[in-house]
Amino acid sequence: MLLAAAKDPAPAPLLRVHFLDIGQGAATLVEFPCGAMLIDTGGEENSEFHSTPALVAYLDAFFARRKDLGGKLDVLLLTHPHIDHVRGAPAVLEKYPVKTIAEDGRVARQDDAVAAMARVREYVAGHPDVAHLVVRVQDFPSATGPLDSPLLDRFSMCQGVDPRVVALWGGVGTDRGWGDNDYGSAHFDNDNNHSVVTRVDFGEASVLFPGDMEIPGLRDLVTDRGPLLDVDVLQVAHHGSHNGTTPDLLRAVTPEFAVMEVGPAARRHSWTAWQYGHPRAALLDLLEAHVTGTRSPIVVPIGSAMKTFSDQTVDRAIYATAWDGTVVLEATAAADFRLGVPDVPR
Repeated sequence: MLLAAAKDPAPAPLLRVHFLDIGQGAATLVEFPCGAMLIDTGGEENSEFHSTPALVAYLDAFFARRKDLGGKLDVLLLTHPHIDHVRGAPAVLEKYPVKTIAEDGRVARQDDAVAAMARVREYVAGHPDVAHLVVRVQDFPSATGPLDSPLLDRFSMCQGVDPRVVALWGGVGTDRGWGDNDYGSAHFDNDNNHSVVTRVDFGEASVLFPGDMEIPGLRDLVTDRGPLLDVDVLQVAHHGSHNGTTPDLLRAVTPEFAVMEVGPAARRHSWTAWQYGHPRAALLDLLEAHVTGTRSPIVVPIGSAMKTFSDQTVDRAIYATAWDGTVVLEATAAADFRLGVPDVPR
């Protein structure tokens, strides 16, 4: 009598979040078994480094591995129109078809960002088959709930798991009394506080992407949507700036992991982590007090002020592209997390 050979169990479906090493800026690739979403497009540009070729090279390698996706992005989300988040958008749109472009609807004011966003709007106008979603807080169905749009959540059943992508914040129509910053400018005029904030769930695994939200906007985000902020992984807002995280936010999030998309302190140019002193020591202290996971200890440069750094040991599950290169976190639907292998090694 012949016995049937035992079959190996099918691998568990995975969520993979790629926090890309594109210098001082942000670009995050969210990979599902059934599609992909790119949040922001970098990034830093100077005589030593250019984020856009680095972004395109990574996407090329990703799609070479994921041939089933046909080189297509389901969603391109631009959290807000600052150049360190939209620089690579024209290059992405030239090479990779997308189904939805989502943004906060704000008008760019930085020269390079104006040009990049003009290309994005031209692309939308010339591609009627591409959905264009403008995420504004006043358009949310309730004052405390998420925006759950099929244009943002284009991911149906993925090997038995139904991912969910929702917006928790976006463009704000009227000033909420945020006041002025230390330089006399209105916080309401700062595009960072209008960032599209998204939450991604894959079964029990969850990740929060807050763009570059700063303290005034974060206060209202926590007040309005605090119960929706409790996730496993926090993408740290504003590249590790002192004003991109608050104790109230971290108490609401209760993160096991935190990841910062920030450039290395070694590149001493304008508009770099070195100029801004990112990530800041005060921010790191906050994260160390609230992040529950651990990592192998690493000694890294931490900013105490602009252009001023000193070494500090990190042993909580706090990662940064400046120290670790591209960070890939993988999770099963049961929220079993592990570090993954980047498609382009450092």
